Amino acid sequence: MKKAHFPLAALALGAILSANTCSDAGKAGAAAQPMGKWVITSLAGQAVHMPDGKEMPFINIDSLGTNVNGYAGCNRVFGTMRIWGDSIAFPGLASTRMYCQETQATEDAFLDALNHAHTFAVHGDKLVLSAGKELAVFQRAKQ
Repeated sequence: MKKAHFPLAALALGAILSANTCSDAGKAGAAAQPMGKWVITSLAGQAVHMPDGKEMPFINIDSLGTNVNGYAGCNRVFGTMRIWGDSIAFPGLASTRMYCQETQATEDAFLDALNHAHTFAVHGDKLVLSAGKELAVFQRAKQ
């Protein structure tokens, strides 16, 4: 009878160890996802600078990776998005409609990058959007 307890204990230990391994793998996969707030650092390889007192453009991706909102340099942006594998698309992107002469070129380039992005990569605290070439680089916002 005592011999029957050993296989059960070994099976229980194996289940606990494998559950821990699956949990760690899930955390590693989640780290590579672009959810959260990201502030733009460059567009088409050029550093982004805003006039004094102006907020830097950013995007905030919800925890499901289905909705996005943010600021493009003059206008608020919002809408739907899709993530599958390393592919990304912003098919439901909309914005408010103000014109800001000082920041309009940055806003236009920012929105163009989002609208043309096909793939993404997360490298630590950096998010890179690409379409055969690098379109935009973002820095994860400090919480």
